[in-house]
Amino acid sequence: MATVPMDGDGGLVDRLEARMERLPSYRSFRLLALALLFAANPVAAGQWDISSRVSLAEIYTDNVNLDSENEDSALITEITPGISVHGSGGRFNANIDYRMQNFFSSEDDFSPNTSHQLVGNTNTEFAKNLFFLDAGARAGQAILDASDTRSRSNYTDNSNRTDFYGYSLSPYITPHFGSYAQGTLRYGYDRVVYSKGEASDSETNRVDANIVNGRYFSLLSWGGNYSYRKETRDSGSASDVRYEQANGNARFRLTRSFSLTGQAGYTNDDFNSSETRDNGGYWAVGGFWQNSRFYSIEAQKGNNLETATLGLYPTRRTSLVINYRDRDVGTNPGEVWTGTFSHYTRRSSWSASYIEDTTTSQQRQLGEGGFLLIDPISGEPNPNPQPGDVVVEVPLGPTSSLTNEVEERKRGQATVGLKTGKSGLRSTIFYEERKFLSSLEEEESRGIRGSWNWRFAPRTSSILTASFERTKDRNDSGDTDNWFVQTLVRRQVRTNLNASLAYRFERQDSDGGDRDYDENSLIARVTATF
Repeated sequence: MATVPMDGDGGLVDRLEARMERLPSYRSFRLLALALLFAANPVAAGQWDISSRVSLAEIYTDNVNLDSENEDSALITEITPGISVHGSGGRFNANIDYRMQNFFSSEDDFSPNTSHQLVGNTNTEFAKNLFFLDAGARAGQAILDASDTRSRSNYTDNSNRTDFYGYSLSPYITPHFGSYAQGTLRYGYDRVVYSKGEASDSETNRVDANIVNGRYFSLLSWGGNYSYRKETRDSGSASDVRYEQANGNARFRLTRSFSLTGQAGYTNDDFNSSETRDNGGYWAVGGFWQNSRFYSIEAQKGNNLETATLGLYPTRRTSLVINYRDRDVGTNPGEVWTGTFSHYTRRSSWSASYIEDTTTSQQRQLGEGGFLLIDPISGEPNPNPQPGDVVVEVPLGPTSSLTNEVEERKRGQATVGLKTGKSGLRSTIFYEERKFLSSLEEEESRGIRGSWNWRFAPRTSSILTASFERTKDRNDSGDTDNWFVQTLVRRQVRTNLNASLAYRFERQDSDGGDRDYDENSLIARVTATF
């Protein structure tokens, strides 16, 4: 392994800083960090839990360039410092986790590279029950083209990956008008920056306002909301995107089980689409019936709008809600279905969901980019792990291409989590269909992923993760299949010292172009927490 200088001209620190300064997003990254600190500063006297860590790994891969014919092996050193910040108090909550992966190798065709991952969220209450500030930040890596060569690993060929950085600031107030009404008025600013690729850097300004009835109204319940969102693209060739909607609703109770309902609204959206989409008003009236706690039915019909909702609650731990909507104006016109299902027992969790919505790559990046952290024993999501917690990183969902187009999305998934005293199992199947509204190209992803953890000794556990995903690309050139399997043994050597050994296998089979590859890797890692 080549010796890496740690200081002086051309040293490691200088080179890392120089690479970060060259990133087009680095200013945004620094502003993002300052925003999170600002959000929590007024209440800094709360309880803070701050831990730093550093990980050293030696990685052997038999195909570092992910090439189907010239499979070059490499021995790579990974140095990853990180920090976790968890704060809580009467008026704030903060959860921030950051790590910086640095890869080095003595191989001639390997260039040192650095990858940043950040997830941060803060909520601060500046005035009791009135004025709040939410701040969030994300940084990581994303696939540029879902049908091109791709890998889970940042140390392999990264020509089909881009770094992304995003942050959001959202102040809001929650006024109360005595017993008559209460509301929320929120402003939001989002910024997303990419290091390369088709998707443009963007900033988003949004306004959300809603008001609902208070305790004064017994037989009548009502509410209204307004939302405005505009994405401004930095690239002159990328069209801006605007969504604007207003809606009001009311429900009047005639009997204990039946109520009259109604709603009216207006949409005023503007984005590049090759299909005709109308803006305008809509209204509908109908009824809501709930004769017992086990079910409920609501249906409405009117001008430009038809809706129906069925709710089933056979037990207190089980629920099924199905929604139908047929609207002639606004985003997602026509017939739209959504649904959720959940069931919980002492040792298991079952859930399923289906949505149809309109989104953009930039929206997805802030809300969905990265990994879902799973507690391997309980099988439940652990979005804010505490220092020392064991988590498994599971991809959040289907791989999708980054574009500047507005896309209509149909997405369904079902998840099962099982747990015992020493092991946990979690499995998810998913399907997603995306229609890009400017080019009218379509992209599909479907697959399955799962994880199994077995704690076979007090300080030792094994973690098996596997996934399969099939993607149909936008150009309809065929399918791309991706397999991933990793088995890992983890040992807690001391309270603040962990060691692990992992074997990883990845395969890609593609119908279009020379994108096939197999890769095997061994990863030995030591992590110290301070």
